[in-house]
Amino acid sequence: MTKDKDQIYSKLSVVLRKVASGHPMEDISQSMGCSKDTLKEALVALADKIETDFGISQVTLAVDGAARGNPGQAGAGAALMDSHGNILAELSQYLGKATNNEAEYQALIFGLRLAKERGFSQLSIQTDSELLANQINGSYRIKEPRLKKLFVQVQELLAGLEKWEIRAVPRLQNRLADRLANLAIDKEAAPEL
Repeated sequence: MTKDKDQIYSKLSVVLRKVASGHPMEDISQSMGCSKDTLKEALVALADKIETDFGISQVTLAVDGAARGNPGQAGAGAALMDSHGNILAELSQYLGKATNNEAEYQALIFGLRLAKERGFSQLSIQTDSELLANQINGSYRIKEPRLKKLFVQVQELLAGLEKWEIRAVPRLQNRLADRLANLAIDKEAAPEL
């Protein structure tokens, strides 16, 4: 474990002991030199990490890519959610000009990097792209050279996980990732004031 993580866990241990002793959150946050909201976020992140490490909670990575035109202006969206549907982290990334399939792969790559940054090593991945799910599972061959390069990046990231599964879901079950992908395009397309 790194020195930084040791320091973080040490501080969180102090916080948990103070919470258990009945200290008000405002007093604890002041003594730790952070806001009450920051302290709450850290405690939620710790609870999520404990649930994940002990197999209590399933973490879902929802990904979606969008392209307006094929190829066209594209965006990627990814969200990490716990088994209760609570959003643990999300991202929305503008990609420039790309095909829809390239955007789907990029969304998965960004999502896997986000999961790694947050310390999640077991993921249930969902996408509304049957092509993406079946190519990652090995059911479909990859013919497009650009997709082959993205596939290699995905495989490298997946190799770093303890356990993962990917499945295609109906678009309605992937609304959050879809919204994030389109938001990235909308932000880029919006005129500056």
